[in-house]
Amino acid sequence: MGKVQVSVDGIQKEQKHKLNPDKDLVVNKDGIFIQYEFNYEPSQIYFTGKIYFKNGKEGEARFFKFEKSEEDLAKKTFTLTSKLANYDQRVGVLKPHFLTYYEPQNIWILCYEKFNHLLSEINIDAEDFVNGDSRILSFWWRSSIRDLLRTIKHMHSCKFFHKGLNGSDNYVVVSGRVKIINIQSSFEDLEDPPSQVNVLRMNDLKAFRNMLKEKIMLPEDSWVDRDSFFDFFDKEEYPYHIFIKKLATHPFLLTPAERMKSFYSIHDSANESKFKRRLDGREFYKYRGWNRKDMVREFQKVYKIFNSKYDGDCVWDLVEFLKDVYEDDNRRELTLDAAYAEVRRLYPDFLEKIHAIV
Repeated sequence: MGKVQVSVDGIQKEQKHKLNPDKDLVVNKDGIFIQYEFNYEPSQIYFTGKIYFKNGKEGEARFFKFEKSEEDLAKKTFTLTSKLANYDQRVGVLKPHFLTYYEPQNIWILCYEKFNHLLSEINIDAEDFVNGDSRILSFWWRSSIRDLLRTIKHMHSCKFFHKGLNGSDNYVVVSGRVKIINIQSSFEDLEDPPSQVNVLRMNDLKAFRNMLKEKIMLPEDSWVDRDSFFDFFDKEEYPYHIFIKKLATHPFLLTPAERMKSFYSIHDSANESKFKRRLDGREFYKYRGWNRKDMVREFQKVYKIFNSKYDGDCVWDLVEFLKDVYEDDNRRELTLDAAYAEVRRLYPDFLEKIHAIV
């Protein structure tokens, strides 16, 4: 093993170190690794460096440290994360290369493929989360949250549990895409799987919610859509597969145009008689008398065209009316963004409420 050199700034510049195929945990799917090097800075969460292949090629990599006493955790993290990452490379889990014991510092080193930065390293201000006055989450965050929910669902379907999704240090950004690292638990760890599986799944999802709160909870700022999305994580009455689907399709993750289309989709997919009974419930009383005279002109035109089929005291007819607004070909002066702004003015929280029961 090469000697440690110390630079003038105090950072240890490492020479190449050999891997031991008999002791190290290695995934050789991309080629046979033989050496590695990195710049060791004790105060950093991770280190940058390179890996070297038997065929003479080299590549950039990132290295995380575990204390000597954390050997079992390091080995489990490497094993579980590499299993999931290599199971389907389209899934949003960063691929580990190897785990080795680094004698100069008496630490374990977990080597991952290159990433640009940790999610915790991104400083994002309010303008990255909203679009003008419409209070719409940015495209990057909408797509990232949906992608991460798919990854979490896939992780759970493979009987893995993360147990650390509340920490933004467990997410990395690779060419604009957020990926998960450091999976720490599996079905095999459970003493009573039937009673523990759903609890651990929900714990992962709530931890993910708490991380998002850290990243997109704007100080001293009221954002009803965002708060509704966060509150939905506490609705544990749904079966898991329905619950995570509702999270991924929550109105907070949709554009105004997509929200207007939701009325069309809900109307056409719902069981009308069953849905009507739900809409007759006390929770929807405030939407009775929905055929208000202060609707914008474009809404009034749609209402007059189909006036004979609407009942202002029937909340189901409100869903049908908003579906008709979305489908109206003569809505030239009213964009879908403006249409949804009018929906929010007239019928606040209506889409969020029907999304929860459909």
